[in-house]
Amino acid sequence: MQEITSRYIQEAIDRLDAEKKAGVPEKPESEKSVLEKLLKIDPKIAKVMAIDMLMAGVDTTSTTFTALLLCLSKNPEKQAKLREEIMRVLPQKDSEFTEEAFKNMPYLRACIKESQRIYPLAVGNVRVAAKDVVLSGYRIPAGQQVFMVSASLNMDEKYYPRAKEFLPERWLRQEKGTSEEGSQALKPSSPFVFLPFGFGPRSCIGRRIVEMEIELGIARLIRNFQVEFNHPTENAFRSLQINVPNIPLTFKFIDIEN
Repeated sequence: MQEITSRYIQEAIDRLDAEKKAGVPEKPESEKSVLEKLLKIDPKIAKVMAIDMLMAGVDTTSTTFTALLLCLSKNPEKQAKLREEIMRVLPQKDSEFTEEAFKNMPYLRACIKESQRIYPLAVGNVRVAAKDVVLSGYRIPAGQQVFMVSASLNMDEKYYPRAKEFLPERWLRQEKGTSEEGSQALKPSSPFVFLPFGFGPRSCIGRRIVEMEIELGIARLIRNFQVEFNHPTENAFRSLQINVPNIPLTFKFIDIEN
C-alpha cells in the first residue's frame, strides 16, 4: 500500500516540477493543493503527510460514507429534506458544485455529523499523559496511555436526548419558528462529547479532505437518486481497528428524473 501511494505522490511531484520547468504560471495560494503547499515547506514532510492522508483516508472515508447512506435510506423523511436543500444549490443534474454551494448546505453537514454519532468510525481516542494527573480520583502517571471511549457516550441519553433516533436537526443552529427538533434540547451537552476527528494538534490531518469528499459524493448521489436499504440493520458495523461493515450493504438506487 505504501509503495503504491508513494508512486502516485512521486508522479504528482514530477508533474509539478515539469510544469515549473515549462514556465506554467504559478497558481494563486488559495488554489494550490495541500501537497504543493507542503512541498514549499519541506519535501520530506510533504511526502510523509501525503502518504498519511492517502493511506488513512481510504477505508475510513468509505465506511463513513456508507454509514451516512444507511442512515438516510432508513430515514426517508430526512433524505427528502436533505434532497430539498441540495436541489436549491444543484437545480440540475449537471449543475456545477461551487464553493458557494458548499456554504449553503448546513443540513448536509448536520446529516454527516449525526451519522458519525450513530456509527462512529472508531471507538475513541488514545493519548499519552504528558505529566502526572488525577482524573475522577484516579492517579494517572506520566507516560501512561489514556483511552477515551467516546463511542460509549454517543448513544447515552444523558448527553444526546433521543439518542437512538437519527436527528440531524440537533446539529443545526436554532432559528425562529423552527420545531423542537432543531431546539437546544436536542444538542449534545458538551462539545467534547463528539470528537470524530479527535481534538488539538494530533487531530485528524485529513479532516477537511474527508468532509469535502463525503459532502461532494453524498450531494451528487442524493441529488440524482432515491436511496433505499430494504434489509435489517442490526449490528451493521463491527469494530476492528476501525469500525467496518458487518452485513452486506446492498443499497437500491432509484433514478430521479428532474
